[in-house]
Amino acid sequence: LLVPAYNIGAFGATLGTYRIEEGKSPTQLVGITDNPNAEGGLEVFGDATPDFQISFLNAFSIRRLEFSFLIHWKAGGENINLTTLLSDLSGTSPDYDEVTLDPNGQVSNGDYRQQQLGVTAAPWIEDASYMRVREIGISYSIPRSSLGDIAGLKIGLSGRNLINVFNYNSYDPEVSNFGSNAISSAVEVTPFPSAKTVYFNLSATF
Repeated sequence: LLVPAYNIGAFGATLGTYRIEEGKSPTQLVGITDNPNAEGGLEVFGDATPDFQISFLNAFSIRRLEFSFLIHWKAGGENINLTTLLSDLSGTSPDYDEVTLDPNGQVSNGDYRQQQLGVTAAPWIEDASYMRVREIGISYSIPRSSLGDIAGLKIGLSGRNLINVFNYNSYDPEVSNFGSNAISSAVEVTPFPSAKTVYFNLSATF
């Protein structure tokens, strides 16, 4: 890369940003730091690219009952989580009153993060791993002998995003305020989370 290293995307190094640099990952996340040994006053706090992603789809039936599900697992990859910053400023973060970040065990998490504003970007670059049951469904085929002139009738229930497992200090780690761009996608500022939906299904053949 025959250009000097430069930052791109998000809202600058104070809160975390991407950095394009020769020999480094183009999705690395850097920010200001209180580490006096950091080169150029910037430290690498993570990378938006996950270690791996796996999807598992399965469907099976037991007599007239059919069951299906789709599970997605994303391991690794960090987000720039600015929802936490805005929640801290309004005193509404889920862990605001907990005391788990301050090494001395005296300052609440919300106050501690605010004290780091302008000192280091570390509090807002967060692991975005998750496991999600994207789709799950169950259906039952009614015996044809009970249907008269109807050739087939199936009823069922299905749901999307009903089960989500993550340790992320916001609504949903699988979101982005900047779309699906290769660079700057893992930035979230109070986005609408993935909706949980439930559907009733009815299909008939004649």
